[in-house]
Amino acid sequence: MWHGVSVTGKPNGSPITVADLKARLRIDHDDDDVLLASMLKGAVNRIDGPSGIGYALMEQTWRKSMDCFPYCILLPGAPIKSITSISYVDVDGASQTVDPADYRADFDSEPVRIEPAYRKAWPSTRHVIGAVKVEYVLGETDAADVPPDLIDAVCLLVGHRYEFREAIAEGSISEIPLGFKAITDEYRRGTVAA
Repeated sequence: MWHGVSVTGKPNGSPITVADLKARLRIDHDDDDVLLASMLKGAVNRIDGPSGIGYALMEQTWRKSMDCFPYCILLPGAPIKSITSISYVDVDGASQTVDPADYRADFDSEPVRIEPAYRKAWPSTRHVIGAVKVEYVLGETDAADVPPDLIDAVCLLVGHRYEFREAIAEGSISEIPLGFKAITDEYRRGTVAA
């Protein structure tokens, strides 16, 4: 479980267009385009970000909030592309930003780790909740770079919800397609604690 993680900059794009979604689902009319766009957004939200499976599909910014500096900061989520800033409340109560030259990030590990640079130490903070905040960027700038199986998972979920729109229907209703769970379990990075 992750504590203190929030999305501060939502993704601007979608990993798949409604037109491509319709082609995959073999829908050849425009009557349900608004409904499909809404279902697409819902399916992406089910997967994307810290409240989904912990994987960012399209580029977005997350914030990790902590009460103090641990020696090594672990950033949840994937794929992490960059660190925007590390800010903190100093002992006098003023907001400060750590110079990027004063820390080192290991983007080759997951979770990404941040520690003070050689012969440096984290600054002292005031003893207040949320004294340290790390802003970082995750996800892809181009939808073509999103893992294709995650696009498949989005389409599986939309297709299922499109076919079974009622809470109760005659006949047999299946749960979310098995392929959806298998794909999302492979990419799952954790969940935010309530």
